Amino acid sequence: GVLMNELENLRERIDTIDKELIALFEERMNIVNDIAEYKIKNNLPILNQNREDIVISKVKAIVKNKDYTDSAIDFIKDIMEISKKFQQKIISKQQ
Repeated sequence: GVLMNELENLRERIDTIDKELIALFEERMNIVNDIAEYKIKNNLPILNQNREDIVISKVKAIVKNKDYTDSAIDFIKDIMEISKKFQQKIISKQQ
């Protein structure tokens, strides 16, 4: 019925957003890759706690719906965790 249709529409919108998110994620990971290579060349540590804190406070500042603040922080923390893991993979390949 009508309700299922509405749910289907909402799910389709989620699928569209996921496509955009993945495209942006890949773009971000390309840069993460470049950063990892820069850090290897210049003998810099992967973890930069200060930078992570800055990223998180930027997220707090830009999230419009404050009900989502904690979730947005979780989201960006997870992405940063994924990025660090990936950078570590690149570095271990270099050795």
